[in-house]
Amino acid sequence: MTISVAPILKGTAWTIGAYGVGQAIRFLTNIVLARLLAPELFGIMLIVNSTKIGIALLADVGIGQNIIYNKQANHPEFYNTAWTLELIRNVALSVACIAAAVPLARFYESPILLWVLPISAITFLLAGFSSVSRYLLQKRMQIAKLNVFETSVAFLSSAAYVVFAYINPTIWALVLGGIFSSVITMIGTYFLLPDVKHRFFISKQYAREILTFGKWILLSSIVYFLSMNYDRLYLPKVIPLDLLGVYGVARSISELVGLVTLRVGTVVLFPFVASHAHMPRSELYRQLASLRAKVLFVAAFVISALVATIDLAVTILYDERYRAAGWMLPVLILGSWFSILTTVNDATLVGVGKPSYSALANCGKFVFLVIGLPLSFMASGIVGVVLIVALADLCRYFPILVGQRRERLSFGVQDLSLTLAAFALIGVWEYLRWSTGFGTSFDALPIDMRSLMGE
Repeated sequence: MTISVAPILKGTAWTIGAYGVGQAIRFLTNIVLARLLAPELFGIMLIVNSTKIGIALLADVGIGQNIIYNKQANHPEFYNTAWTLELIRNVALSVACIAAAVPLARFYESPILLWVLPISAITFLLAGFSSVSRYLLQKRMQIAKLNVFETSVAFLSSAAYVVFAYINPTIWALVLGGIFSSVITMIGTYFLLPDVKHRFFISKQYAREILTFGKWILLSSIVYFLSMNYDRLYLPKVIPLDLLGVYGVARSISELVGLVTLRVGTVVLFPFVASHAHMPRSELYRQLASLRAKVLFVAAFVISALVATIDLAVTILYDERYRAAGWMLPVLILGSWFSILTTVNDATLVGVGKPSYSALANCGKFVFLVIGLPLSFMASGIVGVVLIVALADLCRYFPILVGQRRERLSFGVQDLSLTLAAFALIGVWEYLRWSTGFGTSFDALPIDMRSLMGE
């Protein structure tokens, strides 16, 4: 049986284009905010956002994924059950966020968290009242409409951040910007699908299905948070807030390409595979192999170009306070290639109803970080931390590869070929740069290493 890939090709094009525009808007906003705000403010928000993400993922039962995966999701009883459960969950999250303020303020010795965390908890309530229309758009493969909506939200949110920072260049500019973004998102979701009408309702049958499906999502989300954010939780205790802010900026920029790929996996690949999971594996494999080769080659090309040029961009766009980001970014962006491969492969497995491998993969990465970060920091300071973070996603890749082989959807040879192509492209760009007198993107690394080590 032949599978039509036209929807996934169209969805991928829309997602890369629209989400790429959204990330570009956020990148430009980041530059403007870096000019207006002190680095330590980004360090504080790194703690706040990591805490909020952690609280959210510690109670994640995969409601959104369930709407996309479940065949009954378009029935009002199902999506209203999902909406009600999500609202209850987010009320609990806001309470947990408020309760975390005092212990976190004491742990990080940062009194401002006593106020910032409770006020930021408002975003949980706003998210809880948002419509589930975005997930239904994914299920119905109405990707263009979804991407136009989220690009519009990104533009309005970025404008709000800049205005708040210009008027009041304090931590509250970032807090209010996040709340404003949540408000317009919540309101906008109710205009996406006019046929979706929400009311408080819980079906025991559908609630049981959602929670049963979500047990592996919950475990995966917990270890996902720990594996993706352990550095953000560990570093505030061992480095100054201004350096933490610079590291946070570098991490955010380095994740831009990976976030686009994550978006493709979540919005396009996962719903497509879920809707064709009953098809013969050989046909599904054949169609996916061709598509992912094209997407990943584009990602490899972009990654290679960024690795070779991003430090120059930092020198031009950021002031002296953010100079250290120039050597951090090439290393982190290089490591994001492994994150991209893992993200695409993970979306495939979740699409066929096998999220357990993701949980195991994230456990491996978390253990690697728990052991590697303190040792690397003692050995070479922040430089060692950056190197460990860049390599960490390799620990996620291999367990997921095992799962793909068991599900007869393994792309190991293709991944290896594309990885070699990515490194070859980096070599070409670095040679061209060096031959024209601009050195290489890694020239600052040993200099900064010696300075950070006190030599």
